[in-house]
Amino acid sequence: MLLHISHNDLDGVCCGILIKSVFPKVKTLYLSYEELPTALNDIPSNFSSVIITDISPPLTVVETFSGDRDFLLIDHHISTAPLATHPFVKLDINKCAALLTYEKLTADGHDLTRYEKLVERVNDFDLWKLKFEDSLKLNILFNLLGIERFEKRFLETPYTEFLTDEDLIISIEEVRRDAYIRKAMKNAHRVTDRNGCQVAAVFAEAYSSELGNALIKQGDTDYAVIINAQRGKFSLRSRADIDVSKLAEERGGGGHKNAAGFSDDPGPLIAWVLEKIRITP
Repeated sequence: MLLHISHNDLDGVCCGILIKSVFPKVKTLYLSYEELPTALNDIPSNFSSVIITDISPPLTVVETFSGDRDFLLIDHHISTAPLATHPFVKLDINKCAALLTYEKLTADGHDLTRYEKLVERVNDFDLWKLKFEDSLKLNILFNLLGIERFEKRFLETPYTEFLTDEDLIISIEEVRRDAYIRKAMKNAHRVTDRNGCQVAAVFAEAYSSELGNALIKQGDTDYAVIINAQRGKFSLRSRADIDVSKLAEERGGGGHKNAAGFSDDPGPLIAWVLEKIRITP
């Protein structure tokens, strides 16, 4: 049996769509970085083949189980570099995982041309090139539909253009997004970090990439920290010459040079807020 483990974002789910289109009986798990180590340690013995996409697993965990199964790791995060010497690893930091998966499956003889435009848009969004207007729209649709509905929709109807109803809900959400970003930017708190970099920090529960990009474009910010206190998630976005992936990795996360993130327990932050507003002693 085949097990596919992938990241739970647009890129990771697109990998899942491609693999399911080729292997319909695959068991797929969409996970966060925090959930991955436990999932790898608990893989049932009946899965003889494992594919991991768009998420960087711990080296020790991979080496422990990869020898007992057919194993393939497809990723584009620099944190996977220590694994790159292994024959079961396909790594390219200049392409999204969906594009790498598309290339691998195509090289193995599978015809995936019906998904070419979908992969192109995902690559455009995930690497934040934004050459295509519908790349951002695709991510909006992903967030609105959720993983299961998004996966089902694109397995049934590979992307060529948005459906009429999809266009409508995307346009409504774009208006809400723009208003949300404008309001959030007004509440950004600016500090200088220990290395002298100018940092904009803001609480937000949505549109971290778009909000981070808007803060960076103001010109007086080296990198932005978007804090989702409800989920305990910290998203980092930076100027082209500032590497925030190391900052994320130091805190148990990962990502790319200019877009990374990590998670942390929001409890102490909430406790500090309650103390600050004199709710608690």
